[in-house]
Amino acid sequence: MKSYKDLEREVWLKHRCSGCGACSAVCPANNLYFKEESNIKFNCNECYCEIVPLESIEHPISAEFCKTTVYDVPCGACYDACPRIENIALEEKILKAYRARSKIEIKNAQNGGVVSSILINALEEDLIDGAIVIKQDNWTLEPRSYLATTKEEVIRSAGSKYLWKSSPLRALKKAVMEEKLERLAIVGTPCIIDAMAKIQLSDNDLLKPFRRAIRLKISLFCFEIYDYNKIIKKLEAEGINTWDVKKMKICRGKFKIYLIDGSVKEYDIKELDFAMREGCRVCQDFTGVKSDISVGNVGTPEGYSTVLIRNEWGYGFFKRAVYNDLIEFDENVNLEEVKKLSDIKRKRVK
Repeated sequence: MKSYKDLEREVWLKHRCSGCGACSAVCPANNLYFKEESNIKFNCNECYCEIVPLESIEHPISAEFCKTTVYDVPCGACYDACPRIENIALEEKILKAYRARSKIEIKNAQNGGVVSSILINALEEDLIDGAIVIKQDNWTLEPRSYLATTKEEVIRSAGSKYLWKSSPLRALKKAVMEEKLERLAIVGTPCIIDAMAKIQLSDNDLLKPFRRAIRLKISLFCFEIYDYNKIIKKLEAEGINTWDVKKMKICRGKFKIYLIDGSVKEYDIKELDFAMREGCRVCQDFTGVKSDISVGNVGTPEGYSTVLIRNEWGYGFFKRAVYNDLIEFDENVNLEEVKKLSDIKRKRVK
């Protein structure tokens, strides 16, 4: 039976961890955590455990009470949920492609506000119980995993988040194991969606509650995610306060920071290479090929979203939002731009 030790050997120590947090979310013993969630680490042997200083690492840490390694209890949930164990099939299956935008006002929407409109409609029609999203503290810019169950909560979490601080799937465990929700939408980067797809395909009994709960997977186009602490340190060095930042955006190789005074600080993506998470360097999926719906700002003009419908299931959620007058769309989307970036990312070394 696999355990986190296998995950450590095959993924963590090879700097392949995406930081999605699927392993810690599904661990039934709460054995795994990220250093951002606790500043202590345990070193254990057969006689005792000691608390030691925590080094700077990007992968999860074991609290040393994995039931598989300690008591030989069958589990393997963390291993079976990890998106970096096996290479994913990168075949770009697209049922339909649209240029779309929300017909309702959504404050802080990144571009077209399409993801928020799909979630709002799904909640209001009682198609889902909640959505796992990323919510940002607009004063500190700290992102955190969040369970949105109302229209208002979806709107408050609108907008793309480019910084990583802790597990994006931390709210998944709460939603499934505590709240007992069984109809969830999961919104996230391709690595998060890949993890959800692995859970759906797994026959591991311990993943059954999560497998049953995943109803809709919405992927956000993503080239890389940046370490929160490293980016904030750079901004502070340049005299930029977190509370002066209104919005962040990545567009055509530029990382743009919009400030509340109307000015824009712009960086070439290569300037921020130092802050990219190591696991992003081996990711080859730009759009989230395992999702039901993929959404991004490549291939459409400002104010719109490119929407890639992957299957009939995703198309159903999109159509219902359209029929309820929450989304307007057309087929004027430049898929060549999407393909160009997808091809570039596929060339990354696995």
